[in-house]
Amino acid sequence: MNSSPAHTQSAVPAADSVSGTPDAPARTGYVPGPDTLRAETAFAGTNFANPAFANPAFADGGSAPFSVAATGAAPSEWRDTTSAAIFGAQSTLAEPARIPLAPPPPLAENAVFQSFVLLLAATYAMLLYRNLGDVRTLLGRISRDAATGKRFSEDPGGSGYSRFLNIATAIGLLFLGVAAVKYSDTLMPGRLAASIPQGAALIFSLLVSLASLGIAAYQTIAVRLAGALTLSQPFIAQLMLLKRTCFALGMILISPPLLLFALCPQGTGGVWFCIIAVELAAAAVLYLKETLNLFLSKKVSILHWFLYLCTVEVFPVSLLWLLAVR
Repeated sequence: MNSSPAHTQSAVPAADSVSGTPDAPARTGYVPGPDTLRAETAFAGTNFANPAFANPAFADGGSAPFSVAATGAAPSEWRDTTSAAIFGAQSTLAEPARIPLAPPPPLAENAVFQSFVLLLAATYAMLLYRNLGDVRTLLGRISRDAATGKRFSEDPGGSGYSRFLNIATAIGLLFLGVAAVKYSDTLMPGRLAASIPQGAALIFSLLVSLASLGIAAYQTIAVRLAGALTLSQPFIAQLMLLKRTCFALGMILISPPLLLFALCPQGTGGVWFCIIAVELAAAAVLYLKETLNLFLSKKVSILHWFLYLCTVEVFPVSLLWLLAVR
């Protein structure tokens, strides 16, 4: 008996559940093998709404294309592999970008210390304005004949000049503290600078000035005792006047570049530092030359000059430096 067309059904080849090609066996109950990273990744981007994928194994409505009930065992989701197997042999590991931490603020760049530096600069300018004649006298004595060896050891007279030397010496001691803070700021490690409070810069500057005052007191006492033992107080008075005069001269010449160097940001101001070094070396050479001329004019042996330099000038500074380093 012939079937009617309404009851005739054409045979349709079974479609592959993955590729959708005819005559391909349906892949049901597939268990991921060792070449599979994860069950879901093998079917990433596959449209499971397609009727070709209407498989009873997917009827549970789960997101995974393989049912645990159909296989009887839980599929293996992960396996160990290498980055070269995934991204290729030419791939390289890239380090994640790290945001660098902000460096600690320098000691010399806080408002308290810079306000002190500006106040010291105003005091220096006021000293020059109110004692312009004494400054001219001090600078003019550099060009005088040094044959007598008494250029800086002679007091030009007047209490105003002595007061000028005393004020210039006090300002110079404060400038030594500023220079110590700025120099320490360039040598101090970042961790140590971060642990120090910003207000400590001014305290450290004043402590350095106080230590310099202690060195000056030691030098004065040592020289005065030597003069009392050798009965040469007039010579000691000339030597002390020479020391104060050279120190005041160095303060006047070095203070302007030192102020500019102290106010420069960290890592800059190299030109001002070089100018300071040159002027400081010139002042030291001038002091050594004038003291030698004074010793020779008084018929004092050069051996005593060396002894004076080692005992009075070098010893306290080197001792303080060793204590600071330790």
